[in-house]
Amino acid sequence: MKKGIHTEYYKDVKVQCVCGAEFTVNATVPGPIKVETCYQCHPVFNKDRVVKKVVKWRMEKFLEKQSKIDAMKK
Repeated sequence: MKKGIHTEYYKDVKVQCVCGAEFTVNATVPGPIKVETCYQCHPVFNKDRVVKKVVKWRMEKFLEKQSKIDAMKK
């Protein structure tokens, strides 16, 4: 690697979530990092089925719009 062109790499940077969880990561930003959702409180990582239903609903809505557009083109 060339010297002087890469950002500084910090090890063991603390990440603090709104839910109260704290963990450490390696990052190019000096800590502490504050986030709104983490792997402990995000519904996708917690196997929450509500999010899957919402995604399915969005996809169904999108396909419905596409079918209307296709019908208008014909």
